[in-house]
Amino acid sequence: MTIVLDLTNVLGVKITSEPWDGASRVPYMLAEAYTLHKVTLDGLPCVFAAPCGEVAPIQTLLRNIKRIREVEALPVVLKLNGLSGERRKALIEARIPFVAAEQAYLPFLGVVLNEKMYTDPKPREKLMPSAQLVLFSYLYQNSEKLHTNGLNKKLGLSAMQITRAVRQLQKLNLVKVSKEGVQVVISGKTNPRALFESAAAYLLDPVREILYVPRGKRIEGLPVAGLTALSEMSMLSAPLAATLAYFSRTDRLIGENTLTDREKQVRVEVWKYSPTALSNKQNVADPLSVVVSLSGEHDERVVQAIEEILKNIWR
Repeated sequence: MTIVLDLTNVLGVKITSEPWDGASRVPYMLAEAYTLHKVTLDGLPCVFAAPCGEVAPIQTLLRNIKRIREVEALPVVLKLNGLSGERRKALIEARIPFVAAEQAYLPFLGVVLNEKMYTDPKPREKLMPSAQLVLFSYLYQNSEKLHTNGLNKKLGLSAMQITRAVRQLQKLNLVKVSKEGVQVVISGKTNPRALFESAAAYLLDPVREILYVPRGKRIEGLPVAGLTALSEMSMLSAPLAATLAYFSRTDRLIGENTLTDREKQVRVEVWKYSPTALSNKQNVADPLSVVVSLSGEHDERVVQAIEEILKNIWR
């Protein structure tokens, strides 16, 4: 296996490479999707996985790496021929080791390297709530174009908020903006699933805070969110305690920061924007926002349920 990055010269790391005998024990689909070699870096063994086709989305990569490590508990390094700036940042944020061209990210060696291009990643700009709603409006629709005329009423935003949202999406290079007569039109630069993946680093967690609120009329009719909503949209079992979502521009919800009495309190997420503005069910928060709110979950069952939902959205 040819390693594009000359780690020996750049880092002074001694490298040996050989076929990995565990390759015959990984699931068939992984064996077809990756070329797997055992590589030793300065005496530390690891598995280099070179995709045979397109590089999978981040969540899929994390699952595939986990399955490879189940065969042999070694660090798994993604070996790529080239790497865009966006994907490099996404891999680093997910702590997925990689080597590509003249770049390497090897946290298990205590090394973050890019001989020519790498700089410490700066905190990412996050989408404004209005921009996230506009982006998700585009992602939900079954069309290559989204006319922004009328979006303000649908989303409960002002015309100025829509204008600023479109400007931010354009600035972050997530959408293309054009005009048809007097109407502003946005369109994605790639398919919806790929656009959602590329926007991942900019997406805003819709949850502002979590409160434990006394049961009663104050929370009657609130939509479900979090794992409760996920269970409504997938085969995931419902959690014992329900999670609700609350949003208001004028009223403040009163509650406690910790659960003191499960019989008398309900877990409520206070959202930064309306959880049902884009939902097709008034009693369930919209799927993409729920997925973003659960992005820190690593339970395999939750990850599978999220993947199920995303596949259903973009069949």
